[in-house]
Amino acid sequence: MFAKRNSVTLAILWLVLLITGIFLYIKDTGNVEAAIEEKKKYQEQLKKSQSQIERLKDVENVHADMKENWLNAPKRIISADEPSFTLSYLNWIMSSNNLVIDFDFVLNQKNKTGDHTRFTYTLTGEATYNDIYRLIWYLTYEPILYKINYINLQKRDTASEYLKFNIKLQGYTVEGQSALDDDFGELRPRDDSKLTIQTDIFEPLVKPKPVVVKKPKVSKPKLPPKLPGQIDVEKATLKAVTNNSVFVSEGGSGLVELKIGDPVYLGSLVRIDQDNNQAEFLIKKFGVTKSIILKIDERN
Repeated sequence: MFAKRNSVTLAILWLVLLITGIFLYIKDTGNVEAAIEEKKKYQEQLKKSQSQIERLKDVENVHADMKENWLNAPKRIISADEPSFTLSYLNWIMSSNNLVIDFDFVLNQKNKTGDHTRFTYTLTGEATYNDIYRLIWYLTYEPILYKINYINLQKRDTASEYLKFNIKLQGYTVEGQSALDDDFGELRPRDDSKLTIQTDIFEPLVKPKPVVVKKPKVSKPKLPPKLPGQIDVEKATLKAVTNNSVFVSEGGSGLVELKIGDPVYLGSLVRIDQDNNQAEFLIKKFGVTKSIILKIDERN
């Protein structure tokens, strides 16, 4: 009896352990699956982060190359008569590169420091966005050193492609012989093959389609219909003239007698000249009154 009771107790304990194990297994299985999904999520985020890191490295490399090129650019401070040299230099850039720019040139300030003198100029005028952009590009990449302190652009009006600009420019000169005399004895326009055409930032990206205005159809004026029996004197022939009437025929039809005041197509008979064998008619065509004189046998 005691052995049987122990067996039942052990069986119950094993059953409890089995149920507990199954529950823990199911729970752990769910946790494992959740952990696997979370691992995949982190792996995808890590992959994206690595891609962004690679892109950042590329950007940093490009920036480093640009910085090195800028620091090593063959810029020179010249010895020249200012401000006349800067004005002629700007005109040379514009004429050499076909820049259509209307501008005023003002010397604002002159400061001497050590062996060089700094000049500050203001350029104000009008030009297209692309020509202004190219002028700034040439000032940046041509060999003579200039510093652009300030740029302001304003649209002149909505209907014009020209912009008003205000540019503050800083130039330098040194006393004595210029390095330009050794390395840049003859200035040549810089190759602008790398200069891409820029989109005018003042123009809308999406332009409205032009509205086609249809002109109203203008109907041609029409003459009133000819009534039965009316004579068209422009097509008629005078056959006979008496002291108070005339006889006319149109298109080979029979004779029609007309007296002064009798109507014809678009007008009437106004005068009979028996001495000269002719008759005068007045007709009104498209608002214009004109005289038609018929003579005997004139249109036969």
